Amino acid sequence: MNENTLTTLRDIAEAAGVSIASVSKVLNNRAGVSDESRQKILAVAEQLGYQGRMARAFHRAGIGTAVMIVPAEYYSGSQFYEDIIRGALDEAAASSLNLEVRLVASSACNNIEEINDILQSSNHGAIVAIGLDDRQTIDLIAECGLPAVLINSMDRTMRIDTVLPDNWAAGWLAARRLLDAGHREIMHVTLPRRLSMQRRLEGFRQALEETGISFDEGRHILDLDKMGMQETQAQLAIRQAHDAGRLDKVTAFFCSMDVVALGVIQGLQSKGFTIPEDYSIVGLDDVAVASRSRPPLTTIRIDRLDLGRKGIQLLTNRIANPSDSVARINLGVKMIERATVAAPRTLPDTKNPHQT
Repeated sequence: MNENTLTTLRDIAEAAGVSIASVSKVLNNRAGVSDESRQKILAVAEQLGYQGRMARAFHRAGIGTAVMIVPAEYYSGSQFYEDIIRGALDEAAASSLNLEVRLVASSACNNIEEINDILQSSNHGAIVAIGLDDRQTIDLIAECGLPAVLINSMDRTMRIDTVLPDNWAAGWLAARRLLDAGHREIMHVTLPRRLSMQRRLEGFRQALEETGISFDEGRHILDLDKMGMQETQAQLAIRQAHDAGRLDKVTAFFCSMDVVALGVIQGLQSKGFTIPEDYSIVGLDDVAVASRSRPPLTTIRIDRLDLGRKGIQLLTNRIANPSDSVARINLGVKMIERATVAAPRTLPDTKNPHQT
């Protein structure tokens, strides 16, 4: 570290009231600093006009401003995406990357012209796309010629760097947890129109088949989309499924999102059932309210802040090393045990040909 760099870090440390070591950790994307201190250090660094190694790389590459494209619906109504965006903005600040946020329509048929206009703007030198996974949009981004990264979506043709949670593993882990508890009649409640949800379904199905259970869509899937419902209507959907007799043999549910799981819990409770005595439930995401449900939800945790951070790290590497191979990062997920999984109310009959 040369004297100019040391002085710059000292200036930031003195202004923020922290140690030089803490400043160094934050500006070099290392752990060991509280979120409150991290935010203060980033704010001071920006205020003082700190220019680090990456800022010089951006200047050499002619990158003035990167644009973050986010569906407005995700930004306004999803804690999942709020955390991803916060992680990306924090990492951009730490890397001295000027990041402008643009909100677009959620539907591909409504946003394609908006996105094309953004990509054609001379003001932007790099692209961060969050939650955009329709092929036409990805083709536009890949063909615009700018450094780009996809966060929580995927370019199947491997033209664009991508970071996303390991959705397949999440589905497999959730099913495996319920299978290990003794359940054999497990229903997956989902809206599988997005690739991420399809991958969760694939992992779920694989876990069943590894256990010797023949996958049957009618038996194992409750598709909210086919019922004409959104994720926030899971309570109504599960009540309708119950009244139609679709839950007669079911003892457990894996839900593709926590908000779906919470709706399923409330719908079952409204029918007089208790959780987990009558039904076990595993969610996915570990949003803040999951630990405050009644009972607290067992779920699969996705580190959403890290998704955002890793996305910006991929982008800054692409800017600095444009000839590197395209990278696809699947972040690991983690089972969070709480209180919504127990043994099935009736142990499965091992002589039943439909069960193992």
